[in-house]
Amino acid sequence: MIDLTRHNELIVRQEREMVEVFTPFETANRYSIQTPDGAQLLYAYEDSGAMSRQFMGSHRPLSIHVIDNARQPVLEASRDFFWVLSHMRVSEGGRRIGALNRQFALGRKFALMDANERSLAEITSGIFSPHTFVAKNAQGNEIARITKRWSGLGREMFTDADTFRIEFTDSAANQDFRMLMLAAAFSIDLDFFENTG
Repeated sequence: MIDLTRHNELIVRQEREMVEVFTPFETANRYSIQTPDGAQLLYAYEDSGAMSRQFMGSHRPLSIHVIDNARQPVLEASRDFFWVLSHMRVSEGGRRIGALNRQFALGRKFALMDANERSLAEITSGIFSPHTFVAKNAQGNEIARITKRWSGLGREMFTDADTFRIEFTDSAANQDFRMLMLAAAFSIDLDFFENTG
């Protein structure tokens, strides 16, 4: 099992699908999770139905499976079909570690919950900073942030392949919290940037 507490920054890079460049066909998402210097840590892939990807769009039911370089499972994030607000459940090896619940807000907002449905943090993105999502604890202190990075003109114009930077501003954040923030990056991509290519 990879120890994410050794990394205070992760890069989540969505893999570009050539079929999406030339057609409106939505393929299953794939991501590589790397260190800032490009070392591969993890790989993630979406498990969902082809028809649901085409007709339900970003509201589709799905699972994101995260594996290490030895192809061993590390994390699973899953959600059911939803009409308005998404709810993603996160588990590691069958052990539930928490959830992300999207909430009504002027900007973009998620509640990050632990395995017992207690609030760990609130993740928000303001109206004037739609690409930055800040996680704050109950005391209002920033403990992490996720930023959507500019992927280059070609990627931005012709695909919905995105790149996210996760920063753990609280170096004491534990493994479960870091796994939940990784799942939050997937949820942010799916909810807000899925069909912008």
